[in-house]
Amino acid sequence: MHQDWDDLYFIHWPVPVDELRPHVPEELDIDEFDGSAWIAVVPFRMRNIRFRGLPRLPFGTDLLELNVRTYVSYKGEPGVYFITLDSDHPLGVFLARTAFGLPYVHASMRMDNRDSITQFSSRRTHKGYPPAHFHAEFQTISEPMQARPGSLLYWLTERYALWMVQGKRVYKGPIIHNNWKLQKAEATVTTNHLLDFLPAEHFQRRPITYFSRSVQTRIFPYVRKS
Repeated sequence: MHQDWDDLYFIHWPVPVDELRPHVPEELDIDEFDGSAWIAVVPFRMRNIRFRGLPRLPFGTDLLELNVRTYVSYKGEPGVYFITLDSDHPLGVFLARTAFGLPYVHASMRMDNRDSITQFSSRRTHKGYPPAHFHAEFQTISEPMQARPGSLLYWLTERYALWMVQGKRVYKGPIIHNNWKLQKAEATVTTNHLLDFLPAEHFQRRPITYFSRSVQTRIFPYVRKS
């Protein structure tokens, strides 16, 4: 599958690994950088969704997404684990939950870009899930750059697999894209109930935030690893 990820913000906080552990399957190792696990909220636009060998779908290919992710490894292979993925596309949520087993939930969302300021808001509406609101304002403050290997930014962003666990079976979803071109950004997060499963004290500090204008991705079928 091809997807374009546009106007994407990485919003990161360090958290103690023992507090994150109950929310990540035991089959996966939680990665740490300088003694901390890390959790991110990532809002963005998804565009130009199409399956390999097929033309762009005539409808339903643009959506907003807001995911909560952390960083894990399985048998030494690094990747991303999604705790939740909110989206404003009901059909896309249904297909992702039923066909791919991902924890997508439906939400009402809005992203507004005005000059150098972006506002993103989300209100979860998925039946059976507690309400979860998110609102933030962003401003980029640097020119585009690429993360240096060995840096925290590289460790957080240059990951090319998602990991999923169903029962005791572990699956890898390979993802391919060019290295991120990132701009340092400032985030003012005024409402964030997406991370209420962790102590609020961890999110009182200003997050580490970076912006990507666009990246083209290819996502491949799951590979069973256990």
